[in-house]
Amino acid sequence: MSDDLRVWKPEGMILPLRDVAWAKGDAWAPDIIARNGVHYFYFCTGSAIGVATAPTPTGPFKDALGKPLVPFENDMSSIDPMAFIDDDGQAWLYWGATFDGRLFARKLNPDMISFAGEKITVYAYDAPSYYHCEGAFVFKRDGLYYLMWSEYNWTAVPELKEDLSYRVNFATARSPAGPFIREPSRLPILSTNMSLGFVGPGHHSMLRIPDSGDWLIAYHFHNGDTIRRAAIDRVQFGKDGVLWTVNPSCHNIAPQPVNAALTLRQTGPFHASETIEFSIHFPSGKEVADMTLRNGETVLWQGPGSATVGLRNLPRGFYRVVLSARFRDGTQATSASLDFDV
Repeated sequence: MSDDLRVWKPEGMILPLRDVAWAKGDAWAPDIIARNGVHYFYFCTGSAIGVATAPTPTGPFKDALGKPLVPFENDMSSIDPMAFIDDDGQAWLYWGATFDGRLFARKLNPDMISFAGEKITVYAYDAPSYYHCEGAFVFKRDGLYYLMWSEYNWTAVPELKEDLSYRVNFATARSPAGPFIREPSRLPILSTNMSLGFVGPGHHSMLRIPDSGDWLIAYHFHNGDTIRRAAIDRVQFGKDGVLWTVNPSCHNIAPQPVNAALTLRQTGPFHASETIEFSIHFPSGKEVADMTLRNGETVLWQGPGSATVGLRNLPRGFYRVVLSARFRDGTQATSASLDFDV
């Protein structure tokens, strides 16, 4: 855990593989998402995908099923999971690392540990010697869905062929189920730059800073050796919504403190008759003039600064709640969204 992306505090083991009875071999490429106050941890082992749960992102996590959520099918095909919850509450799981350029998805039930639909292919690229797709990542911006992935080969110098080295590509769609279409005029968005000694960037994640709306891409790369290094850079979008090519900065991005945070005080499932309690967190020294909880455009609560807020008798449905605050010094802050069902 880190407050500034410079100083990190180790939190220890969050899921020992020995506690996963069906696990085979190594574990890698996990993903985590929160819903109803529960954190869902999707992980790979033995070319299969499992899911574990915990009340906090630091665990300890427990295997939720006692078996794979996505079982082994073919070599490396059931790996690199990524969960995504759409604005309507529908959750999806994306995954895949095939040697013929395919990525897959299935709808998840609100419990986040079972499926509501059949597996579909959301991306397929018919090309000879494609090598593979892996590390799927999905996000939504201004009504457009972005499917991103890593492709080609993690290669070290001197075997490196720069045009076939590890890199990040993307496609867009108007639905989380696709069809996702590549944007050939701006591909890839992140690739090897030998003049910088910057080789094989990929297996990334995207994140949005709530207050500024800026988007960042976090990824790993190497310098022509076998040591993986982590990096983070800003990303930009054209007027058409298409991602611009990322030029690796090779320097630090200034940390942005979290000025408002919203968490659930209990775990779901929640019922309309009960009070759902939220913890509110602001930086020390900040005096709050007023704050608001919104579900989309709907105001759920508004009032003075408070450490806790309780909501009761909410209608049934999916909620994506955001906290906004105005401080007495004139500054404002917005939290990341919090997802739960009633």
